[in-house]
Amino acid sequence: MRPFFKVKRAQDIFESLGDVKPLGSECVPIRDALNRILAVDIISGEDLPGFERSAVDGYALAAKDAFGASEDQPTPFTIVAEVKMGEMPNFGLTRGECAPISTGGMLPKGADAVVMIEYSRMVEERVVEITRPVSTLENVILPDDDVKAGQVVLHQGTRLRPQDLGILAALGISQVEVCNKPRAAIISSGEEIVDISQRPTAGQIRDINSYTLGGLCTAFGVEAIYLGIAGDRFEDLKRLIEKGESQADVVLVSGGSSVGTRDFTLDALLSLQGVEIVAHGVSISPGKPTIIARRGNKTLWGLPGHPVSAMVIFDVFLRWLFGKLCGLSKPAEYTDHVIEAELDRNVESASGREDYIRVKLTHSEGRRLATPILGKSGLISTMVEADGIIRIDMNTEGLYGGDKVKVRLF
Repeated sequence: MRPFFKVKRAQDIFESLGDVKPLGSECVPIRDALNRILAVDIISGEDLPGFERSAVDGYALAAKDAFGASEDQPTPFTIVAEVKMGEMPNFGLTRGECAPISTGGMLPKGADAVVMIEYSRMVEERVVEITRPVSTLENVILPDDDVKAGQVVLHQGTRLRPQDLGILAALGISQVEVCNKPRAAIISSGEEIVDISQRPTAGQIRDINSYTLGGLCTAFGVEAIYLGIAGDRFEDLKRLIEKGESQADVVLVSGGSSVGTRDFTLDALLSLQGVEIVAHGVSISPGKPTIIARRGNKTLWGLPGHPVSAMVIFDVFLRWLFGKLCGLSKPAEYTDHVIEAELDRNVESASGREDYIRVKLTHSEGRRLATPILGKSGLISTMVEADGIIRIDMNTEGLYGGDKVKVRLF
């Protein structure tokens, strides 16, 4: 067996890939833009809402006319006309006059406030008494209260949420320029791996990693391209890697990345012209047998065959990488779904490497507890049971029960 020859710390890998550039962009209808990343700033071309509108149901009037109004001494107002929704009022108000108005209605001329309907009572068909005063602009939304013309409402690199689509719609923007979705080619390797439609014989297992990695890609807005299973044959693996690189921005090969005699991923990558090996081995656990290679802006990953190891590597590195490729202004946002919890037992760790521990979250007596889930990295059930992972620094020899930890949620 040959040794790992280019083992790197996690921080070194982030630095090595720090110049990866976002992909191109495309225009899509805003209905299809949820979770996409903005490629340009969105600048408002108009004020919103664009007119003075009521924030409540009530009566539009001049605030000075209601001065001193109270339950004991209400102020009478004459109803001139009702404000119709979606129309500009074709009337104005003079002293002692008011107009019924619904939420969102446009204030008529002469009105500068709205009294809520709860503070009024009808005394005649066209006379209403107001039982409390209002201040100028009370319950009124000004023309530029929501958005001002020329304002940057959404910044380049923003991941679009439902409310972001709402403001685009309010501005009449039906198409938006977003960064292209990254594409990831997924390959499983190993003579023992069979398609999930088959019943494994002794020594065989069904292909798990294609589905876990594909699911992770889809969850982060990445298009997954499934290229199938390569056995322990160098030429087959090389052919699939070349195919993957021609179709995708990132190639993920699971299995064959270690240092055994039948681990061909490194050889296949080295055989590709112009490929640079960034790392052969990563100082984290689980996931040490990871290969990272690069050709230009494309990266090729030899991931461990064990499902837990492959998923941890994805969580630590690939979420961040896809954030960069997507054009996310802060790629760490893809990995910062973090909550604090209290570790409920001691956890050992070997110095000189980062340990990523699966944990399950529970609550007890008002405390959020993180329970370590221990198990070998080939056991997918441990990931099913876990809610997230905690990181133990490479210079720490473990954590104690009662320690506060940051749990990165899956």
